[in-house]
Amino acid sequence: MVSNLATRHEGDDFYASLKARADEIEGRYRELSPISARLSEEAKAFEPGGYTRDAVRRKPYTLYIEKGEGSVLTDSDGRRIVDMWFNSTALPLGHGDPRVVAVVNAQVAKGTAFFARTESEIELARIICDRLPSAERVRFANSGSEAVMLALRIARGFTERDLVIKFEGCYHGSYDDVLWSVGPPKEKFGPAESPTPVAATAGLPAGLGRTLVLPFNDLSALERAMASHRDELAGVIMEPMANRMGLIVPSQEFLEGARRLCDDHGAVLIFDEVIAFRLGFHGAQGFVGVDPDLTAMGKVIGGGFPVGAIAGREEVMSVTDPDRVGRVAHFGTFNANPVTMAAGKATMEALTPDVFEHLNARGAGVRRRLEELCDGLPLRITGAGSLFKVNATSHEITDYRSSLTRDAAWERIASLALLNEGFMLTSGLHGTIGTSTTDGQLDAFLSAFEAVIRS
Repeated sequence: MVSNLATRHEGDDFYASLKARADEIEGRYRELSPISARLSEEAKAFEPGGYTRDAVRRKPYTLYIEKGEGSVLTDSDGRRIVDMWFNSTALPLGHGDPRVVAVVNAQVAKGTAFFARTESEIELARIICDRLPSAERVRFANSGSEAVMLALRIARGFTERDLVIKFEGCYHGSYDDVLWSVGPPKEKFGPAESPTPVAATAGLPAGLGRTLVLPFNDLSALERAMASHRDELAGVIMEPMANRMGLIVPSQEFLEGARRLCDDHGAVLIFDEVIAFRLGFHGAQGFVGVDPDLTAMGKVIGGGFPVGAIAGREEVMSVTDPDRVGRVAHFGTFNANPVTMAAGKATMEALTPDVFEHLNARGAGVRRRLEELCDGLPLRITGAGSLFKVNATSHEITDYRSSLTRDAAWERIASLALLNEGFMLTSGLHGTIGTSTTDGQLDAFLSAFEAVIRS
């Protein structure tokens, strides 16, 4: 059946047939979600453009959700939808897991925030230090963006240098110093070996001179840049699995080379594991076998509540010690919020080595079955652990520029077609499974995906 599909599209533009149905697919979406359409219009009276969270935007509008149970969402029109992104991977146990709900309810009854501390803060910090090979000390924040911001501040405070290296196509949250070349257009991004830093948003201070952008997965470029900026360089921040360019795990040579170069040049190696932490029981660093100096975290460790954390070597983290002269300061009214700490602790305790092994085996199974369905078609499956992505390209993706070979319009329309069938992925066809995802849901998703690519 798959080979016949490949033959049917041989010599044709594979993507054209689905794209030709874009109006039909959007029309069906509107028929299924009239209340979400109305709410989207109402929101425009109070929120700029009707949104307060850019990441959830979807054309023609985003669904409004009434509740989530396990792996199933119920939207405002009463339609049940299988969740295959779990709030950007933040809910590995699914929605409303009884273990998490129980500890959250208990903590809410006792109080939601104090101008003091709770024991659960220590308990979650202990779990993180026990699991992450590189973690000896932890500080909590309220988002992955805050964690990245503090990680860069710590790196600069520790080294007493200013310059930070980031990689083209990598997203590290909303902090000014990392909002460069997240998704730059071709006409602006400059030569591949030395990318031109491109602002990812209006409102960034011009000419910061604090961030150097390099090509992802290119050890030679990193070697040259670090040699040229040896006395200026505070740190290197990288994703051990690059989300936006397609859940791409860089080469082992690149990862190990970055570790070696940071050691040689006295720079701090920072892993952004806000998403990648869920690759395994020991995080992405355990998955790839390379230890950073600092790790920025979020999502999974909060059990569904706003959270961020920075973990790292004691020597580096000690610059935040309140008793240290000239310390790196870190404030936050809701840092280590007791409800978040309780939910995070319950979630982390539930994610045992056996659970991770089972999740990752099922994730590998989904990627394998998707590859079988896409055999002979200009579609590539990427991802690791319990995560996967369908890429509308026939090219191998190793960095940001190779990711631009994707037909993003086809991915968006395919995602909307799948949502019409009751499966929520990102508009770029990123997906993940949770412990609550059933085999029946996965079988139904794969059948729906096959119907989309055969249309």
